[in-house]
Amino acid sequence: MKLQQRFRRTRKLYFPTMKFLYWFWSHFSAVKPNRIMFESSVGKRYEDSPRVIYEAMVNLYPDLEYIWVSRDNQPLQANPNTKIVRRLSFDYYRYLATSRYWINNQNFPTYLTKRKGTAYLQTWHGTPLKKMQHDQEVISGRKPGYLKRVTHAKNQWTALVSPSPYATKAFRSAFQYEGPVIEKGYPRNDLFFADDVEETRQKIRKQLDIAADKKVILYAPTFRDYEKSHGRFVLDNQLDFDAFERQLGDDYVLLMREHVVVASKLQIPEAMRHNIINVSNYPSVQELMIASDMLITDYSSIMFDYLDTNKPIYFFCYDLEKYLTLRGVYFDFTKEVPGPLVESASALFDEISQGDQYWQTYGEKYQAFKQKFAPHDGKHTASIVYQTFFSMVNKH
Repeated sequence: MKLQQRFRRTRKLYFPTMKFLYWFWSHFSAVKPNRIMFESSVGKRYEDSPRVIYEAMVNLYPDLEYIWVSRDNQPLQANPNTKIVRRLSFDYYRYLATSRYWINNQNFPTYLTKRKGTAYLQTWHGTPLKKMQHDQEVISGRKPGYLKRVTHAKNQWTALVSPSPYATKAFRSAFQYEGPVIEKGYPRNDLFFADDVEETRQKIRKQLDIAADKKVILYAPTFRDYEKSHGRFVLDNQLDFDAFERQLGDDYVLLMREHVVVASKLQIPEAMRHNIINVSNYPSVQELMIASDMLITDYSSIMFDYLDTNKPIYFFCYDLEKYLTLRGVYFDFTKEVPGPLVESASALFDEISQGDQYWQTYGEKYQAFKQKFAPHDGKHTASIVYQTFFSMVNKH
């Protein structure tokens, strides 16, 4: 094991070797017809649609060989026989080369070419608001050759999951994708429609040590292409903790959730940690949504999933003009979002303190937004999606 770790640190030798071995296994090793490989959030989190699909499958298909790309053993809670591999490890390339099925919410390494005999379900990781890939006029914060790499990665997909006609149109444009789309809703949102959703809510709040009389705010911003340090995305937190304590601290708990690509370590003053909690490493953002009473976000696709909770959404867009100008979006953001759009933390907390006034002002807008962006979400979407996928690839 130590020898493997030392070898991996020699990047100039390790990755060319892994690429060659992947090619070799792809050409000279047989596909394992019952082997299925899952990855989510570049192997950093056990979450999202791949997790929900996996958990829907393991009891119905116990004879499949399940492989999960993970930093820990969380997938074993659903199936103790699942094989855990670390991303970019020796086993990672070997299992990729020999699996019948791949399921991911982002991309596997963009330099790999899927072999014949492997079927790849790309679930993606959110409804698009901000323009992506081929739709961006200017691409910043990415290494040279970005479009070429992601286009090659897209060419490996067998099918793509979409939650709505709106998303399908944006995906086809952004990815220049012409393949099959499974437009049935997002599997990851099945949790919102489960019979035990209230039990889940109480369990998570207890786990986070949140008092029953407290209202819970989930803050989940996206990353910015222009917020980077030493080549890595960081969060320039503009949510004023002092203002939160003054205006809402007596009655509310604030959950802070950084985007998965953000590398910065969130600094919360020790004196405030009783009601400001860093949940960036919590495994399921859907569970956090269930536990919360309202959402603060900006341009993150979490806004579309949160519609399934029927709870208020507040938009904290301190860099609104800059973001919309540099990144671009697919619809008129300032006119369509179903909630207050504010640029300062103080104004944000004032809006939240108004309580039920939210629904009087934004109720109709909220329902229209939901119909446009989340028309298919409901119970058992995971099962519908994977069964559609298996029928598609095994029909011959």
